Order: sequence, then structure tokens, then C-alpha cells
Amino acid sequence: MSSTNSFLGKQALVIGGSIAGLFAARILSDFFEEVLIIEKDQKREKHLTRTGVPQGSHGHALLKSGEEILTELFPGIVDELIADGSVKSDFTSELAWNHHGSWKVKYHAGISIIQQSRPFLEWHIQRRLEMIPNISFLYGAKAKRMLINSDSTSIIGVEIQKDGEAAVPLNANLVVDATGAGSNSTNWLRQLGFDAPQKTEVKVNLFYASRIYSSLSSKNKDWGNLLVYPNPPRQNRGGSISPIENQRWMVTLLGYGVESPPSTLEEFINYAKSLEQPDVYEAIKNGTPETDVSVYRFPALRRFHYEKLQRFPNGLIVSGDAYCRIDPVFGQGMSIAALEAIALKKELQKSLNKNKLSQISKNTHRSFSKIIDVPWLIALTEDFRFTHTDGAKPFGLPLLKWYVKRVILACESNQKVYGKLINVLQLKAHPISLFSSSTLKAVLFQAKR
Repeated sequence: MSSTNSFLGKQALVIGGSIAGLFAARILSDFFEEVLIIEKDQKREKHLTRTGVPQGSHGHALLKSGEEILTELFPGIVDELIADGSVKSDFTSELAWNHHGSWKVKYHAGISIIQQSRPFLEWHIQRRLEMIPNISFLYGAKAKRMLINSDSTSIIGVEIQKDGEAAVPLNANLVVDATGAGSNSTNWLRQLGFDAPQKTEVKVNLFYASRIYSSLSSKNKDWGNLLVYPNPPRQNRGGSISPIENQRWMVTLLGYGVESPPSTLEEFINYAKSLEQPDVYEAIKNGTPETDVSVYRFPALRRFHYEKLQRFPNGLIVSGDAYCRIDPVFGQGMSIAALEAIALKKELQKSLNKNKLSQISKNTHRSFSKIIDVPWLIALTEDFRFTHTDGAKPFGLPLLKWYVKRVILACESNQKVYGKLINVLQLKAHPISLFSSSTLKAVLFQAKR
């Protein structure tokens, strides 16, 4: 139920039951009398990947920043997840992480995260939302077009259609597009006579190949999580092993610029064997796979600059992957969605104080853009180490690549530097923290390797 004394409107619509959509719905429930989530897929079961989320079969990380917001929005949910099978891991002491050919130091930094499959996490969030009286779901329905007011200044609803039925209009005071990479918002804007936003795209040609294992080769291992990141430009392949619910393991192999991903058990094992470090192969060579290999391609990072549009209909907010799609290797997507939800909450609270929704779209998109800037820079700094990466390069990239690599190499032995890097990667600290005087000294004057 709403914690406010009044509402901003009768109804808000969320298009897409993604993580971004679920977070947005929770925020909207405090500001609107009714919130309706429109989802094209049918209602999901506990462990099933939705058809509209092919990446759901692969490893997903909820960073510490995202976990803290999850707890803020759904008190007690982390304990529920752990009780139901999620795995609590100490990020620095249990993670064996090879990056740029070096293994990071292991130590107890007190940074724990919870790990599970994405469908498992989505189901728990969905279950919590179903307990909120003013939130409802409409499954098997697609948004066909946006409805706009007579003077073409504000979105006033959405036309939706269920299979085999006629399209019907749904009125709304606010619409959130959380439909992910397949978003139609740019096309809908053109249909209404608006310009589409500028798009920044960086092509990386990444693939994921994943499968779940019920057991690994040996129980005598010194890690709880394993990550072997590619070592560009010499090596463009990598892999990871993470615990998920029900004492199982998510094994993901990845490659940048690799044209033929592994799709069979034999190919999967051989690909793991081809990595620069043998650890992933050794862990799975005699393991017991529970699922077939699932392959997912990620051609490019993509960012739509809705915040720069001078003319935009108020009442439409684009979020999640529909707004910006980040390289999934860095595990930032779900936590970015959580940060966007908190930004949306702040903008709605400002609107409530003014008792009007004017400029809500422009202000929220500007807030989203500021959130995206840091993870976008983190991803591009690493992605442009691959020679085939193509797109707009951030300012000062050569210096950034050089310095960040020095930071990463320092993490082989320096706990303080590693701790600062972890906070940046967990989206809890700004990268500027890596340029403090003590960190600069440790990074620039480390012993030569």
C-alpha cells in the first residue's frame, strides 16, 4: 500500500515484466491508485525462463548496490531467497578471479552477495508484488501503440492486444516502457510525430553459452565462485562458474568476436579447455550437466539518449535495457534497473510535492543518464581492449585502459586497492575513488611483474 497521503493519478502502466519493470511497479504503487504490469509472456513458474527473456538461461549477478535496493523495496526478501535456496557468498574471499592474466588476492572484505538464477529471483519479486493490493498483472498481452492527448504533449495510455482478441485502449497517467532490447518506443515516437532519440552503439559481438551442472568434477576446490575473464588482445575467451539455488552451478562460457559458440556437450568441454586458465575446464570435465547448452548473442552495447530530446511527450518513461543495454559480462543490468527505480522514486516524490506530473519524463531520463554514465564507462574501458570492438570511444580511453589495467594488476596483492575496485564494480562508489593519493601511489609504484 502507498506510504504517501495522496496519489499522483488514477493508474500507471508498466509495459514488460522484466526486472526493471518489476522494480518500477513497486515504486509506482506508492504514487498511483492502481498499477498494471502488461506482460506479453504467460505467468512464469518458479524456475522457468520466460520466452521474452532468452538471456534468463545464463548467469546473472545482483550487485551489492542492487541487493540493498531490493531489501529497501521488499524488506525481508533476501532472507526469503536464502531460505528458499539462494547462496550467500563473500565476494572477495570466495571468488577466484583471473583478470589480465593475474589472480586477485583473496581476503575477507565483508562484502557478501546473494546468488541465484534470474528466473528464481524474478519469481520471488513477482510473488512480493502480488501481495501489494494496488498492483495487478495482465499476462499474454502486447502493447500495440501509445495514446496521446489532443495537443500532442502527453501520453495518456496504451493500446493493448491479447492473442485472438481486438485491441483495446488502457488509460494511464504514466507509462513505463520496461520491455528491454525489443522496445518499440522509438517507433511509437515516430508514429506520433516525434523524433527518435540519438543512439550510441558499440559493437562487441559477444556470445554466452551456458548450462547448469548438478555437480562439478571435484568437491576439493578453494573457491565458491570462479571467473576467468578474457585477456585481450591475446585471448578473447572466458568463463565463469557460480552457485545457484538447489545446490547447483551455473557454468557460462563467453567469447568476443568468436563466430561459432559451443552448442554441444563435447564443444562446451573443448571450449572450456581452450581458455587461458585451466580452472573452468578442470571443474566441469567430469561434472554432471543438468541442462543442455543455451546460447545467447549480444551484438552491441546500445544507449538511447532520451535525455537529450528537446521535444518529448510527458508521461512516458523508458527504463532498463530499453533505455541502455550494457555488456552483460559485467553483471550490472539488474542493479542499474534498481538504481533507476530509486531515481524514479525521487522524481515522483518531487512531483507529488508539486502535485503535478509535468516534466516527469524529461527529469527522470536525465537522472537515468547520470546513473548510466559510470557503468557505461566501466564496460567500454574493457570492451575496447578487443581489436574488433567498433563504435564511439570515450574521451581519454588510452589513458583509462592503461590505468585500469594497472589497478587490476595491483589487486593481485593489494587488498586496499582491490577493495576500492570492488566498490566501484558493485556500483557503490564512483571510479574517481580509484584516483585517491593512496591508490595512485599503490597502483603507479607497484613492483614490476
